[in-house]
Amino acid sequence: MKKNILKQIIFVLSLTLTANIYAQEKINWSGPFVGVDVGYTWTTDKKNNASRDGFSYHAKNKDNGGLIGINTGYNFILNEKWLLGFIGEYKTYDAQDSDVDLKDGVPDDVTTVSSVDQKVSLLAKLGYLIDSKTLVFITGGYATAEMSRHYDEVTPNRSEKHKDWQNGWSIGFGSAYNFHENLSANLQYRYTDLRTNDIDIAMWNNAPQPQKVSQDEVTFGITYHF
Repeated sequence: MKKNILKQIIFVLSLTLTANIYAQEKINWSGPFVGVDVGYTWTTDKKNNASRDGFSYHAKNKDNGGLIGINTGYNFILNEKWLLGFIGEYKTYDAQDSDVDLKDGVPDDVTTVSSVDQKVSLLAKLGYLIDSKTLVFITGGYATAEMSRHYDEVTPNRSEKHKDWQNGWSIGFGSAYNFHENLSANLQYRYTDLRTNDIDIAMWNNAPQPQKVSQDEVTFGITYHF
């Protein structure tokens, strides 16, 4: 369902770009913009020192995989070289991993399956124009992601699923190049720390499972500047 919605959004965006591509001969970095991104995430979902029966449990899921995103925002030109922008961003992921819990360092009969589903970010951007076509920038701000987890126990045979949003912060850097009229190509690296959430598991008498999430991401995108 999410993929179909994103396909429709990208289709509408492509029509908008086609209709307006010749409306402006030279890019104007100031003003509103909209873009699409594709990329890859290295997401770590780590369970540390979870106690449910007097023992210490650990698991480390590596939810690595592809992503696709859309973004929009507004840039303000501060002077001939510096730019300040604000960005709203949405990403959806295909990134999942399973890991067997370690009970005091020994493999246990519990498997944790984790995936990052989607993320929303609200960011500020500070950019520097090397020349009229080349922009380098740093970004930072708030991020929240939906994580899905499936705790599967062999003995006794039982399982439990959870979906939770985790909040944190994000910081990154990148560059943009005006390759055709009011279109720019963008390459960006982003680090996101979604901190630790305690997931209360009913089948273990609501014993909290502390799940710490962090992400490294690389994305490539195309942005249309109005």
